[in-house]
Amino acid sequence: MATFLDILSTLVIIAVMIGIMFLISKYKPNKLNIKQRRNWLIAHVIFVIFAISGLLGNLVLTLVSTAIVADQIQIYSAHFLTRYFIWFLIIPGIFGSFITGIWLALRTKWELTKYYWIIVKTLGTITAILFGRTWMPIWLEKITFLSQANPMHNPAYFHSRQMLILGISIALGIMFFLVIISYIKPWGKRSTAQAN
Repeated sequence: MATFLDILSTLVIIAVMIGIMFLISKYKPNKLNIKQRRNWLIAHVIFVIFAISGLLGNLVLTLVSTAIVADQIQIYSAHFLTRYFIWFLIIPGIFGSFITGIWLALRTKWELTKYYWIIVKTLGTITAILFGRTWMPIWLEKITFLSQANPMHNPAYFHSRQMLILGISIALGIMFFLVIISYIKPWGKRSTAQAN
């Protein structure tokens, strides 16, 4: 039940953010000039770097926690530190990139639903947010808890570690896919947009 409520509350927050930005762009219809667009694009890229750096940091600490280190306190510390990557890099990065991406789409020629690649980026980012909000905390809390008591001899710890590594890999895959389609901008315009 908690996972359903997490998903629902996250979707409500996302809908409110999109709604507020849509209303602002509707009542202030001026498009961004070249300098403003460049500055928003720089902010967008910086937020993406935050998110990817946090995910890579999480992955490194999770992999290194038992591959190199065998001390229980160091393993626990590594998993405990991953929270800081989440709080200070991943969450601000993913939400910042989402907000700046939506704003760029609404305030430039791209628009939010005019091009397929923007629709895919928006849905991909929402998927990454929902995945990170629902499954990743479960695996992270479980692995942190299990690392407190003799993790090297606990099969449940290694299973949770594998699930966390898989989750981080999926999140990184989504982020890299979004970066790639941002660069190559595939699929073109929607047919309804071409008729307008």
